[in-house]
Amino acid sequence: MSYRSLSLTPLVPALLTALASADTIHTTEGRAIEDCTVLEETLLEVTYRRDGGNKTTMPSSEVLRIEFNTLPTLVDRAETAVADDQLFDAVSDLSVYLDGALNKLESGSRVRPAWAPAYAAWRLAELNASMGKVQETLAATNKLISKFADSRYIPAALLLKAEVQFSSGEGGAAKKTLEGITQLVAEKGISERWDFDAKIATIMYDDKLSADKRRDELKRVANQAGSKFASVRNRAQAIGAETLLEEKDYEAAQTVFERVAKDPKSDQRTLAIAWSGLGDCHFQAGAKNPTSEASKASLRDALKAYMRVVVLFKGESNYVGRAMVYAGRIYTMMETEEATENANKLFGAVIRQFPGSKWAQEARGFAKRR
Repeated sequence: MSYRSLSLTPLVPALLTALASADTIHTTEGRAIEDCTVLEETLLEVTYRRDGGNKTTMPSSEVLRIEFNTLPTLVDRAETAVADDQLFDAVSDLSVYLDGALNKLESGSRVRPAWAPAYAAWRLAELNASMGKVQETLAATNKLISKFADSRYIPAALLLKAEVQFSSGEGGAAKKTLEGITQLVAEKGISERWDFDAKIATIMYDDKLSADKRRDELKRVANQAGSKFASVRNRAQAIGAETLLEEKDYEAAQTVFERVAKDPKSDQRTLAIAWSGLGDCHFQAGAKNPTSEASKASLRDALKAYMRVVVLFKGESNYVGRAMVYAGRIYTMMETEEATENANKLFGAVIRQFPGSKWAQEARGFAKRR
């Protein structure tokens, strides 16, 4: 959802109408297809029209994300609620819209825009996951998979479902879910990119791997993905760099994170990983002696990195909650009234937005110490 500042004049009503409905498609190659209207999204392709021209299609695997300018009223209200951190209101609006859309579709009626119901189902899954609601997330992903089997969100929904299953201790179920992606590649002809994503997830969920073995496996996937699937390659490298953090090799980790963060082909999840990792590298450099000028500079860089995650990658809840806590910790080191207020706001936001998470527990602990 995006907004444009327009000079209202009776001389250009057609232009205003065109701009008001303009969508933007961001591709995995770092391009942006602007001022277009997305007509349909399927498992294999996205159809759009640009400047009143003919319909154009592109492979769904090449779509990184889409900014829809014009959304159904309830969906638009939900996205506004998300921007205001009112996630429960957003989930409510999306649920009401989705139920209504499904009733129409099941009765044979058409829903416009055609992509909106599947989009709403995906956003419902994302938001429930961001709030740590396991059963609600599984219900949303299952609904998306069963009701919109031809949607371009299906591979991502399977990945999210597997992630939630694994975090809930259902490793076997997660593995079976990931096998569903490999099956889609073989039977439906979806991009091999998704098979690489499934491989990355399998490596992440294998708790028997040591840090160096995990890094080797991720490096192998990154090399296989190569420049053809640069967004997947970058994610494998960023996750591999996280294992360097575990080994306290901050210099090597920072080099990887910086490269990935600068690459326009990195997707939202990868950028959240990279900026969170950069925050960790700078935090470790500054936290040991926070009163020195060099350490203060490192902590400022860490704060910028963490806040970038908080502001720009709200959908990546695993990283947002953590970034809020660490940003709050940095503010507590500054020992000013304004910094104290900022720390309290961040700790409070973590507790509200991620009530059942370990980050909420940490936030409560730091808040009590103040």
